[in-house]
Order: sequence, then C-alpha cells, then structure tokens
Amino acid sequence: MLDSQVILERLQKFDGLYEGFYTWLAGQYAPEYGGFYYARSSKTDPQFQPDIESTAQALSILQRSQLLESMPEQMRQQLIAFFQKRQTPEGYFYDPHNRMREVDRMVGRAVMYSAGSLRLLGAKPLYPLPGSSGSQSLPPHLQSLAAFKQWIDERPWDYAWMACDNLQAAGVFLRQLPEDEQREYLDYLWRYLEEHQDPETGMWGDGRPYIKISGAFKLALLYGSFQKTLPRPERIYQYLLYTLREDDSEDMCWTRNPMDLLCALKPVIGSYPSEDVEEIIEITYRNLKRYLKPDGGFSRHVEHSLEIPNNVPLGKGLVEGDMNAGTQALRIRSACYEFIGMKQYDMPLTQYTGGFYDKIQW
Repeated sequence: MLDSQVILERLQKFDGLYEGFYTWLAGQYAPEYGGFYYARSSKTDPQFQPDIESTAQALSILQRSQLLESMPEQMRQQLIAFFQKRQTPEGYFYDPHNRMREVDRMVGRAVMYSAGSLRLLGAKPLYPLPGSSGSQSLPPHLQSLAAFKQWIDERPWDYAWMACDNLQAAGVFLRQLPEDEQREYLDYLWRYLEEHQDPETGMWGDGRPYIKISGAFKLALLYGSFQKTLPRPERIYQYLLYTLREDDSEDMCWTRNPMDLLCALKPVIGSYPSEDVEEIIEITYRNLKRYLKPDGGFSRHVEHSLEIPNNVPLGKGLVEGDMNAGTQALRIRSACYEFIGMKQYDMPLTQYTGGFYDKIQW
C-alpha cells in the first residue's frame, strides 16, 4: 500500500489551482434572477440568462465547499424561486431563454438538476415529477416498452459518450415510474447493456478511448442510481488505465470522468495497486492544470470555454472559465480523495472559501 502521506503531499498540489476560483464563482451569481451564469461572457450578452444547469452546478460547488450552511437566507429563497419558476404543471423544468425543451437529454438533465437542487435547498418542486403517475406522463420514447426499445437502438452508438449519456438521462424518468412499470423497462435495459458490452474492454459503443470511458462513466451513474454495479469491472479498469496513458485529454470531462468512474468501481475492485494510484493522480493533476484560465475559473476546452457545452448555447466560447468545467474541476479534487479512501470534506479549501458571500455583488 502506498504511503498515505506521500499521496496527500501529491494531492496538496491541486489546492493551488483553486486560488482565484471562488472569487470567479461569486461573480457568476445574479441576484436579480436568483441564479448563476455559465461564464463571464454570458453576463454581457442579453441573449443569455442564468440557466438551470449552471445554477445547479454552482450549488454543487457550494455544497462540496461546505458553504451551503452559511448561505444567506435571502439567497436561498432566490435560488428556490429560480428553480420553482421554471417548472411546468406537467413536472418538467425549462430555461425560458433557450431551446432546451427541444432536446430530450436536456429535458431529462433539467429534471435531475432542478429536483436535486431543490432538495439541497430544503425545498420541493411545485408539481409532481414526470413519470410519477405512470409512463404516459413521460416523453414519447418512454411511453411504451416498444418505443423504448426502438429508441435505445437508435442512439448514436458510434459516439459512445453521447449514447450512454442519453440512457443516463432517461434513467431520471425511469426512477419516477411505479415499481411494476419500472421493472419492465429496467429488465430490458440491463439485459441490453450486458449483451452489448465489449467482453474484452468492458466498453459500450465506439469512439476514441476517452469517448468510450466517458460513456462508461455515464453508465456508472445510471447503474449506481439503481443500486447496481457495472458488469466486467476489471475489464473497465484496465481500459481506463490504457486511456489515461495513451489518449490526450482535450475536454475537462475527459479528466473528470475517469476519476468518477474509478470511484464507482472501487467498491467492487477494492484497493487499487499502489503504483497505479500514484500514476493516476499525477496524470490527473497534469491534465487539470491545463484547463485553468486567467480569470480564476476552469474551461471545458483546453484553450477556451465552450459556447455550447450541452446542446444549447450558454456563452461565447472565450478564453475564460465556465460553470460546467468549474464544477468538474472541484469534483476532480474530491474524487481524488475518495479514490484513495479519504473524504474531501476532511480537507476543505478554507484558505480560499472564507468570506465567499461577501464577494457577491448584491
């Protein structure tokens, strides 16, 4: 077993990357909306507003940074209203300023993000979530098992990340179904995934190594949400190591996804080999550092932010931090601690989080 003190010293290198991060984060909040903008450039263009995903991601950062309990009550109420105002009587959540309602995966993600954020804030949705009254309240591709089967076959399996992301987003709705209907869908889903998993690599679908690993990460979230473990975990682990060593990280997700996948596999695999642990943490630090930007935030792309991180435009794609990458940057740090058997909460970034709410322009 690798000396834990040696690993802690390696992980402490990560901390310096977040020196300006919380100042950047505070600057993304808009009290007049009660939500967070995606990037600095989003605040200067009237076509953009604070959006559901960025606001939910900011809340995740605040929770991971132990800043939720000290949140001013005024801000908590603003955030609650932000999400509740975006829910329709049918249970869905939509941003009012973009076309997210036209993208299936975005609709599912918005339900997941909004419901989870309201729980963090100690509140509830105004209306029941889609699926709670049966499959007929779900999107068309989930209203019957036959439609679900066809929809799975039609996923873009030549781009594993997107196909698996579609399935993970659908899981948000399946969890709301009555138990008898849910079982019918899930029995087919688990059987399909086991039949289509590559027995050698443990991957699903096609694409470069990081695309496949990102797809496996999405399925790890799906399996975990139903208290199941990924099949062929050892094969997945070996392919993950191959990916870290041989492929280049060109998207912040490609640095975050392997770490979360390692955490998902750990209960099944157990302790990782000490030489692997040291190598993985070093590669992860080196990759993460490439996404840090001069404004103190992190960007989705190595060179710049992404205009369209998930199907709808949220910013201008400048050399700047963005919320999608920011939440992943902090998650990477906590996943590294989890990976070695520690809780990130035992090592908070208090040197940078102090006085956070005083930095917001009220």
